[in-house]
Amino acid sequence: MVFSPARHTPPLTPEFAADIDRYLPAFEYAWTVANGKPFRFDPWQRELLRRVTELLPSGELRWRSCLVSVPRQNGKTELVTAIGIWALLREANQYNIGIASTVDLARLVHDRVLRIINANPTLQGMMSKLTETRGIRTSDGSRYEIKASKSSALQGIPISVGIIDEVHLVDDASWSALQTGLGARPNSILVGITTAGDENSELLTRLYGMADKAIDGDLDRFGAWIWEASEAIVPDDDDEFMALLVEASPALQDGRIDPKLVLSDARSEPDLDVIRYRLNRFVNTAKDVFIPFSLWLKNERGIDDVMPTGQVVFGIDRSPGWEFATVAAAVMVDGVIHTELVASIVKPTLEKLMLVAQQLHQHSPRAIIMDGLMLKDLHTELVRRGINSELIQNSQINGACSSFHARLKNETLKHAPDPLLSVQIPRTVRKVLDNGFRISRRDSSVEIDAVMATLWACHGAETLKPVATRTIMI
Repeated sequence: MVFSPARHTPPLTPEFAADIDRYLPAFEYAWTVANGKPFRFDPWQRELLRRVTELLPSGELRWRSCLVSVPRQNGKTELVTAIGIWALLREANQYNIGIASTVDLARLVHDRVLRIINANPTLQGMMSKLTETRGIRTSDGSRYEIKASKSSALQGIPISVGIIDEVHLVDDASWSALQTGLGARPNSILVGITTAGDENSELLTRLYGMADKAIDGDLDRFGAWIWEASEAIVPDDDDEFMALLVEASPALQDGRIDPKLVLSDARSEPDLDVIRYRLNRFVNTAKDVFIPFSLWLKNERGIDDVMPTGQVVFGIDRSPGWEFATVAAAVMVDGVIHTELVASIVKPTLEKLMLVAQQLHQHSPRAIIMDGLMLKDLHTELVRRGINSELIQNSQINGACSSFHARLKNETLKHAPDPLLSVQIPRTVRKVLDNGFRISRRDSSVEIDAVMATLWACHGAETLKPVATRTIMI
């Protein structure tokens, strides 16, 4: 086995002892029972868990705090869960905390631990309480509870093990509060697991600096294991790109995941996301445009090319102050979405948009689609009049943005040349979220109603079923 983080603190000796050694076989059996199929930690996961829990010759844990940085989709879930269960079982009467940037994210860690325990009678027999809201307690007095990363709620809590998931989203005060909570007690440890951050990740930036010092031998109680690519670029050459992906991904190095699938997925994602989440390198999101203009131009139809025929979907959007509104059309033909703007309205009103919608209805569209936040009243009135109208729900926006971007990268979305979109596209900014990304109207430097109308139309063309009606060419 090759254990090859780009940067890491080495063990004291090649044959070091680890506190988790006594639990690993039982953990793999517990996962097997919980999942209903044989389970083994990847070799790199097993080695990392051992290094995090390395013991000094005295038998005490070597590290007081440590940082693990690894790209997404590399089995971080199993690592966090294993550390949580180890924290519960290793000593009696210990208080252990799992935190994240929000209660929901912290609960994900808690629920992973709870699922493994609930599926295993032996582990269940070691517990006195298993609750969804008040944490997990063992029969010998140890506890595992979840907390949001609010430093005020963490002050003064004496802890044995602290687990921080996605450190790049957690503030410095929360880390410091938990570190203070370790006190002077031996065998207490704070473990942070994360992917790379951005210019706002102040805590993670500081911990990366501590990692460098620890690797150089200047900090003897801080452990660090950082997987990252040697360059923060997305090369056009597949072989060069794959080499960078492998550098950053221990799961690729171990051969657990399919390189062709990883390469295909990465090619469909925004470059900034690839650099951050797959190459595990810090990024600067200050100018995080939704669609690079070069990518937009690459998918532009010729000026003399016409929109193909098909059952059209119309998208409507307006600016927040009702200064402008735009209508876009989209059809899918042979797996390719074709789109163009068909109307631009200055100083729209609900009545004007109703008249426009009635005209669009004459083309027998699959639907007229719009944002539930911006044009809910229009949708309600269209439905009342028997016009097929659909609302984009908030839960659908991330997926619509991701699919739109992926289609442009895969060249399965073609658009007409249009001056309005040429102005709006390069000034449309996205916001990265825990579960994807979406367009940010607030952060964009111009009104983006044309972009949003195009996004809604393309989303409808991709997701809505055809309706039983005649098709009319636009």
